[in-house]
Amino acid sequence: MNMNLDLVNRALHTTGQNLLDKSDKESAIYKLCKAFYIATFLEALSEVEWVGGRKRSRLVLTGRPVLKNKKFLYAYDMPFDCAKPIELQDNDYFIVEDRLIITDVPDAELLYVSNGKILRPIAAAVMELGERPESEYLSAGPPGTIQEYTLYPGEPADIEDEFPDDPDPKTDYPDYYALDYEPKLFEYIEKKLAAKLAMKLSDQLKLHSKLFEEALLVKQEAIDASRASRAAKVKEDAWWTSELGLC
Repeated sequence: MNMNLDLVNRALHTTGQNLLDKSDKESAIYKLCKAFYIATFLEALSEVEWVGGRKRSRLVLTGRPVLKNKKFLYAYDMPFDCAKPIELQDNDYFIVEDRLIITDVPDAELLYVSNGKILRPIAAAVMELGERPESEYLSAGPPGTIQEYTLYPGEPADIEDEFPDDPDPKTDYPDYYALDYEPKLFEYIEKKLAAKLAMKLSDQLKLHSKLFEEALLVKQEAIDASRASRAAKVKEDAWWTSELGLC
């Protein structure tokens, strides 16, 4: 995934800065915008149930050596590309602890917002970590593990039937896919990025506050749209319908 240069230039223009082009990739300002962009992108995905970034995945019981919450029966690894969990099937209850989905639901499936992160092929880890036991698979690990990955017990078939092709190393963020998110997400990122740049590059506190408030308005619009989308999918209670003679 590449940085959206048009979006970044709009943010820079808003704060009175010079615009960038592809020839500026080695400049300090490009590297600053690149760091701010991915941080803002991931923050935005974790804050709202963006409709365009939703995925559904069958969860895998964790094999991590963790003390499981005794109030619940199951602990599942959160999908490696999960930016924000939304709901389990039938809207069953769950909690999140240390990137685990903890619930009483067997064979759980999670609806979540994806950040587009790519799971590297197991072969890549074998070269780095040495011989891999047959009963292990590659999954996103906690901070401090090698390449932010670690090996957990399980079967590769439980995670993905096929691993994606190796990403293009020439892209700005080779570990992420460019997903088809809705325009409102990029509008939010633009406003929030501009607010950060106003503070970092020009120290304009009033402009920073104004842009941040505009970003919050865009975020609220996206939250309202997401709620409306979910409300449209709520089914009526079949029992009440039959009892009242409405069917």
